[in-house]
Amino acid sequence: MTESTKGTIYALLSVGLFATLGTGFKVAVTHLGSFSVVVWMGIWATLALLAWLAWERKLGLMAAEFRRRPLFFVLAGVIGLGVQQLLCLKTYEYIPASQAVILHYTYPLVMLFLSWLVFRERSTWWAVFCVALGFAGVCVLVTAGGGLGDVRLSVGVALAMGTSLSFGLFCVLIKHARFSVTAGMFLFNLFGLLFLLCLVPFYPVRWTPGGGDMLLLAYLGVVTTALALILWNRALRMIPTSRSSNCALLVPILSLICIALVLKEHVSGMQGVGMAVVIGSVFLNVKLANVSKA
Repeated sequence: MTESTKGTIYALLSVGLFATLGTGFKVAVTHLGSFSVVVWMGIWATLALLAWLAWERKLGLMAAEFRRRPLFFVLAGVIGLGVQQLLCLKTYEYIPASQAVILHYTYPLVMLFLSWLVFRERSTWWAVFCVALGFAGVCVLVTAGGGLGDVRLSVGVALAMGTSLSFGLFCVLIKHARFSVTAGMFLFNLFGLLFLLCLVPFYPVRWTPGGGDMLLLAYLGVVTTALALILWNRALRMIPTSRSSNCALLVPILSLICIALVLKEHVSGMQGVGMAVVIGSVFLNVKLANVSKA
């Protein structure tokens, strides 16, 4: 199995885990509130990664990585797992969910642009086309589920684009940096969590959730955050940005399927068309890449 194939598998596995986040988050938020859920996710992810490092007896490696690049881990963690989380939450307070999702999922396009701008990573024209086609499919998928809302420039639109920019920048930064994946993910989650905890005086947190809610929060933190980000980081290292960003566009599709199965929400015919477009764009991206190597 080639490294490219492994990278694609890692990307698809991480995307599959990310997709369950929407359903779990939606259930948890009804009981706890969005900021409480995000903080608890950060706590569980950080503890899980710390336990993983302790099990592998690599706590010293974590300290060594931080001493080598302290500013990188602080800034990347705050940007990708702190600021991004806050901006994402605030977006939904100002604009419709359908508009927020579309704007948030411009981050694969942001990844392509930033990888070229900052690191001069070149993408072929067909790879860029596939990502753009996948994004068009996401637009069809989301707008078919409800009105897009007012698309004029507003605070909500600015917050959504800030979310996209911050997560896109985080992905590009971790792709082009070399560090121990588990230790790095622990440090990113730690500093993202510390940033969120600094906001507790302004946003209330429920510190005593029930047993069922705590199990759900543990799943969201350990599986959809810690494990999914480790797989995503491995994927970013092994495949071009164009392919990883294209795979990321599968998240809304898988999320919708998960929501339909668990929460029994209806999927319309036009949403099915959007799904087909996104899946087709990912297949075309991988197929054309294999043809170009032949």
